[in-house]
Amino acid sequence: MPSIPSVAELAPIDRALVALNREYEALHTAKEELFWTTKMGITREYDAFNDAENALQAFRQDAARLAQVRALLAEPAITDAQRTTLGGWVRFFECGVIEDPEASREAAETVALESAIAKQRGALPLAWIHPDSGEPVRASSVALALKVASDPDERVRKAAFRGLESLETFALESGFLDLVRRRNKFARLLGFEDYYDWKVSTTEGFGKAKLFALLDDLEARTREAGRRRVEAVRAQHGDDALAPWNFRFHTQGDVLRDLDPYFRFDEALLRWGRSFTGLGIRFEGSLVQLDLVVREGKYENGFCHAPVAPYEDATGFVRARVNFTSTAVPGQVGSGKRAAETLFHEGGHCAHFANMRMGAPCFSQEFAPTSAAFAETQSMFCDSLLGDADWMARYALDAEGRAPSWEIVEKATRLTQDGEVVHLRNLLSVCYAEKAIYEIPDAELSAEAVMAAILRVERALNFIDRCPRPTLAVPHLLSGESACIYHGYVLALGGVAQTRAFFEQRDGYLTDNPKIGPTLREKYWLPGNSITFTDYLARLTGGAFSFDALVTEVSRTADEAVADQRRRLARSAERPKFEGAVDLDLTLRMVHGKDVIATTETARFEEVAATYTAWLRGLEPKR
Repeated sequence: MPSIPSVAELAPIDRALVALNREYEALHTAKEELFWTTKMGITREYDAFNDAENALQAFRQDAARLAQVRALLAEPAITDAQRTTLGGWVRFFECGVIEDPEASREAAETVALESAIAKQRGALPLAWIHPDSGEPVRASSVALALKVASDPDERVRKAAFRGLESLETFALESGFLDLVRRRNKFARLLGFEDYYDWKVSTTEGFGKAKLFALLDDLEARTREAGRRRVEAVRAQHGDDALAPWNFRFHTQGDVLRDLDPYFRFDEALLRWGRSFTGLGIRFEGSLVQLDLVVREGKYENGFCHAPVAPYEDATGFVRARVNFTSTAVPGQVGSGKRAAETLFHEGGHCAHFANMRMGAPCFSQEFAPTSAAFAETQSMFCDSLLGDADWMARYALDAEGRAPSWEIVEKATRLTQDGEVVHLRNLLSVCYAEKAIYEIPDAELSAEAVMAAILRVERALNFIDRCPRPTLAVPHLLSGESACIYHGYVLALGGVAQTRAFFEQRDGYLTDNPKIGPTLREKYWLPGNSITFTDYLARLTGGAFSFDALVTEVSRTADEAVADQRRRLARSAERPKFEGAVDLDLTLRMVHGKDVIATTETARFEEVAATYTAWLRGLEPKR
């Protein structure tokens, strides 16, 4: 095997690229490590995080570096590989360079405001008021949402919903309005219509007008199906079922309780490892750290970030280091299913970023020009498997090793199918609400104007008075990294529908299909952000991106969805189950805050899963 040359021995362009890669990597890692420790409630080093974020932004926004890579790109003696890598750096810097000094100051001040709001949110004593005692009961936003969906007592569901609404009051009283003004000022200084226009232009490569032309078409094509679903709930359960604290209970609460024994949280880790192994998904030797359980002071939403973005330059391959988290509540109905969904969703993100193999970390970091829609396509494709009847038959087993009965699967399928259009339109609500908020003129921007805009959107798209998850309670809206990217989930649903259809047409099945991982790696993952979202879909499926498959999917009748599930089960019986050892090609650490519960550095995956299972059972409430 040839030895890797030292930096001093490299050609000038390679030497410049190595220096650029290492400088970026150091800044990226410093910021991401502080992101993890502050979001996990391990430290409160908000000032240090702000400094690290500003240092990274200063790098992204450095016009001199953009000029440097453009000059290198113009060198006559340049290889194809060098040209590709330098082209990636050009796109990266073009998304970040701020030549206007005032806009640069706005960006820095906005980061500081976002951090201050995050600090207040982390200390917020979120609670619901017990209807019998009148006393506040502390709960995370995740626990509140689970109660809204599944608690049998309507008074508790209503109290939990009011707890979620308190997050809107918090946001409006804690700087969100100033955040909107600052974000819009920043975007307009750069020549964009508003912050939403800037965000979608830098992440997806096209502007707000094109995005909402796509979304307007999707909204129109699903409007009547959404209305019919709401009217069906009203006809079956009465007008009270349309109250925001009742709607999800009547449309999914029963199925959460029915499936709960089969989606046990304490077995979620092993199921994830076995299922991903069966799909042929590997993590390229990455170090992966998981923190799955809710606790006070911890960020209340799942996410996946990579403190080390992988790349391969003239000095060798740098493997990824990835953190991902969920906020599962041991012992609460629905928590096991939520944990499984998060493992598959964030695990899909993790596999995507771990498998990128380009010449610089600019291709494998998650921000612009990386497409939010394409990143979400990977994660949502993976978590979509959990609803497939053949996946449940193989992996969703109760304590006695039994799969859900066909009656439960059919009931879940009917409820899920009926709810798909509702879920889609809930996502659209966030997109249209954020669009409306950023389009409010500064002189008219107020708490009342924001809430009026949100309520107009929620009622128009969902056909009920309020979305069961209040829009301003969605944590994405407060964070600069995730504000104005909810459209990524909607575009990704279209991408997922196309991707599933491709594999089912090519191979006939998804669960335990060992061809899926290698195909995703080759077609979707290796090139990083060097290809656009729509071009990636064409690269895999051979067809242009379209919402057609998604509209067909959400518009199916429940009977048609049940027939599809029967076909999946029949085909599953014809092929053997995956019975091998878990092999994900990663080093895994299961953590809870600062504590390492188990790690594959000292044990096999199955042993780590067993240790983690025992630890989780110790957290469950005593009955």
